[in-house]
Amino acid sequence: MNSKLKVLIFLFPFLYLLHDLEEIMTIESFIEAKSTLIPFRITTGEFALAFTLLWIVASKGCIKAFAGKPFLKMKPATYLSFLVPGILLANGIGHLVQLIVFKGYVPGIITTLMIIFPYALFALKFLFSERLLTLKRFLCYFSLGFVLQAPFALMAHIVSHFILTFF
Repeated sequence: MNSKLKVLIFLFPFLYLLHDLEEIMTIESFIEAKSTLIPFRITTGEFALAFTLLWIVASKGCIKAFAGKPFLKMKPATYLSFLVPGILLANGIGHLVQLIVFKGYVPGIITTLMIIFPYALFALKFLFSERLLTLKRFLCYFSLGFVLQAPFALMAHIVSHFILTFF
């Protein structure tokens, strides 16, 4: 496996963690401040646990991919292609749209601009240059990323709420 591919896979859990730490630290106060516009509530603890659940799954996939093994039947390059330009870049663009809609700071925007976009664009450039990703497949993963991030986040939130309520 290409060493640059391994580095990109290795970096993902750490960069994802930095991004979500920004969100964890600001989400509850942001939602309270925008309570007239946002129809739901989430505590910092619920958000942190939901993120942790998603982070564990993504990191397990990175560990397997780093070792050259498939995860969820995806080869390492496919997993990175789905995870970074797919889900992560779609999430970053979602933060950018929120910034425009709310006309100000939204949780995650600083790390989106400083970490997520540069990392995702570097990964995308690498995957294209090594012919590990095609434009058609990128558009498919990117679309899936937009569609799947909300149900994944909602499912993680429901599980975290359940855990915190009953344990």
